[in-house]
Amino acid sequence: MIPLRLNEGFDEQTLVQLREEIERCGTAWRGATKVPKRAALILAELFPAIAACAWLYEGDMRQRIQEAGLMVWEAVTVALD
Repeated sequence: MIPLRLNEGFDEQTLVQLREEIERCGTAWRGATKVPKRAALILAELFPAIAACAWLYEGDMRQRIQEAGLMVWEAVTVALD
């Protein structure tokens, strides 16, 4: 919790793990006729949540978080396509 209070809440390794898990979901769902509704709803909310968090920061950190949000959005789009 201390990193968040110090405005150091951006964790690159966790972001990489999130992208890998989204890709794993996409692989599991490839060819399926439907995706679990709850999973789709959670994935759809990731980008807005990350984008909202970006405004808690300034400068380069905000830019990094916004770019991370776009990366997550792209991974979700591929997984759900």
